[in-house]
Amino acid sequence: MTTVLVAVAGVILPLGLSEGPIVHGNVQLLKGTYIPDNSPLALSTTPHQDSFVYGRQCGTFVLVACPGNDNPNTTTIAPSILEIFNSTPHGPFSMKFRRFYQGDETLNCSVGFEASAETFIIRNDTSFAEGLIIDMSTEQPGIGLWNQTVPTEAQSGGTWSQDILWIEPETECVDTNLTVDYILTNGPNMGVDEFNITDHGGFYNLTREPPSFDRNGQNIDLRQHAYKGAAYSNRFAMSFLNATRNSSSEGFAYPLSSHGFETRLSGFDLQKISALPLSYLNITGNLDVICQGFGGADTANITNVHVDCGIFLGPPLRTDGGDSRMFDRGSKWTQGIHACSSATRASVQTVTFSSNSSTDIQGLQISREKKGLNVVWATEKTNFRIADVDLFWGRVDDRYENDSSLWTTRSDRFYLPAGSTSIFSVLAAGMPEAAHTQAWGAAYEPSLGSDKLQDYSGQSDYALKAKLQSLVELDPIRGNAQIRNLIFTDIMANNIIGTHANHTLMVAEHLKTISYDFRFAIPGLLLLAIWIPSFLFSALFFITRSVTFTHMKQVFNHTSVGRVVVGSSALRVPSRGGGSLYMPVPHDNDSDANTGDTNRFDESFPGHNGNKSELGDNIGRTPVSLDINNTPSSTRIEEDVKLMASQSPHV
Repeated sequence: MTTVLVAVAGVILPLGLSEGPIVHGNVQLLKGTYIPDNSPLALSTTPHQDSFVYGRQCGTFVLVACPGNDNPNTTTIAPSILEIFNSTPHGPFSMKFRRFYQGDETLNCSVGFEASAETFIIRNDTSFAEGLIIDMSTEQPGIGLWNQTVPTEAQSGGTWSQDILWIEPETECVDTNLTVDYILTNGPNMGVDEFNITDHGGFYNLTREPPSFDRNGQNIDLRQHAYKGAAYSNRFAMSFLNATRNSSSEGFAYPLSSHGFETRLSGFDLQKISALPLSYLNITGNLDVICQGFGGADTANITNVHVDCGIFLGPPLRTDGGDSRMFDRGSKWTQGIHACSSATRASVQTVTFSSNSSTDIQGLQISREKKGLNVVWATEKTNFRIADVDLFWGRVDDRYENDSSLWTTRSDRFYLPAGSTSIFSVLAAGMPEAAHTQAWGAAYEPSLGSDKLQDYSGQSDYALKAKLQSLVELDPIRGNAQIRNLIFTDIMANNIIGTHANHTLMVAEHLKTISYDFRFAIPGLLLLAIWIPSFLFSALFFITRSVTFTHMKQVFNHTSVGRVVVGSSALRVPSRGGGSLYMPVPHDNDSDANTGDTNRFDESFPGHNGNKSELGDNIGRTPVSLDINNTPSSTRIEEDVKLMASQSPHV
């Protein structure tokens, strides 16, 4: 049995070996190398990013000198501002427009233009593209400005961390308690002729107290902004429909038609995700300033945070129990009306990278600490109106915390200030750090999904529409806010690129290990189970001196194999020279072994002619001899002879 187990174990035992998990070695300083990306977003990026020129123009209708400059006709940024906001790699000069062209002689800076090359909304993970880390998780999406730099000297890859500037959207939505309900008669994407505004408390339960919000600067409460926008929006809608709190009730429907143009809401806004102004029924009304909390004439500073507001018509859902992916004629549908407010926050977050290759960046694993570091944030201190200037902002060195030319705050996040692009919703030439205002403007634009961008309405992208419908079905209020955040992140990823690169990295290099599957060790374990008791008993006998080496040697001497093992046998293979006698054969008399009676040999071995040279041919192929000269003692020879005599059949 043990023989079979030895054979089986010899074959199976090595099969359990395999490559083990990666372990981290000691942290060491390695060189960081830029590795280009080949994604669609990278292909749409303007080449030669080093030709990008930063700049700024100030003034709405008449140019004025920007902060730090005396000449209103120059776009050059003052050296003092460059020094302050370049004191850390987490400021306005660590990003650029993804696509740009150079301005004319009056606008000596790079001009960005918005476009779309790839959508990430249907994803729910963290990935990277040229110049960015893109997190499309529904809970906290955002982009990290990272120029893909990896330690190529780590042959098996490694793990390292970097502090990266993150730009994240933040949105709060409030249910207006109004819905748009209709019956589908024309099929999808063909508009709806007749629809109703249905009251679920938005009119009959409308607050009588004018809502307000706290002005705490960087401690902004976006829900207060959204609630104020919802209350005023419902008040305008109620006035347009000639409704009152007393005349309306739960489920009361107010019919509207797509044949007229007296409202901003039409049947072509239905059956898709639509963005509408707060005064979506009144053509002339404008409630943006009431919800945003600032206007173009207010002072640009750290407390006037950029906020966008609007009405959001959520994804269409069926109310007749049918599948929302089926567009049956006569099916009943509803779309919730939510008022939302959004802002942009920046933070410096620690991101951990892990790669098992020094050259293949596609297998890179990314995780981040979503709570930012407590650092000093700053923006310029000016007396400019919001409509006249876009302020530089960013993390600055600690020595600038009390600088008189700056508004500063120490925090784990920073809400970006309002500027001229907040009023005009364009990409400011030479100022990619203000691109967030244009992204929010596009997300709240009534023609959501214009030809320059992706189809965020879901009208033609049914995969996107299905995902957004699922978010609203899980949580109607939070789902609508998540949709706005995802759209903002997707727009920013398509229009901004990070440029800061770390030339050295603290890397824990990956080390390869070996693992073993012990299922393949079962035959070996069985052998051990058989052999271990024998070893243990042997050890016990030696410890208790029940068996000694002398006793074992005596036992071995009683077997031919044992005498060979212990080296006490006198049997030798004869050499070519003399000095050895042939093994004696016992006789009845004391005659010499070499001159014994040949007749006895004849009787014992028929056909033997008495010639001793042929003895080996008749008895064994190899003659043996008794080594007398090299025998350690005569006693051993006597014992061997006696033992042989006692076992010989001829004695």
